[in-house]
Amino acid sequence: MKALSIHPYYADKILYREKTIECRSWKTSYRGDILICSTAKKVEGTIPGHALCVAELVDVVPFDESHLDDACMDEVPYDAYAWILDNFRIIKPIPVKGKLSLWNFDGEIEYLEEVETDEEHEQRYHEVWEPLEYKQ
Repeated sequence: MKALSIHPYYADKILYREKTIECRSWKTSYRGDILICSTAKKVEGTIPGHALCVAELVDVVPFDESHLDDACMDEVPYDAYAWILDNFRIIKPIPVKGKLSLWNFDGEIEYLEEVETDEEHEQRYHEVWEPLEYKQ
């Protein structure tokens, strides 16, 4: 599966579906599933160095002002592309060493069931994500 390494702050935002557009300085003709991986940078409250979820890359278009909110950004970058993500699926976190550009991940991926209630979300957070969070 194709994989993309993203700063932990933004990878977490994708995991929680708060960010549906990734901003990149380059475009790709690839469309399909991408493993979203958090880089190893230690940012408090994030999960560094792990694959966190799978999203479908549905389109790549020139970045403009209409993309700002969904990209969790405040200003339009110069000469950038909006990678439109959809169909998010949660996985059991996998330790990974990130790489530049799109790269191939050949390991096993275990998808987790979707949860619906706040109680289920909280339980999953405590069981799956909290133990991996970086705390200073």
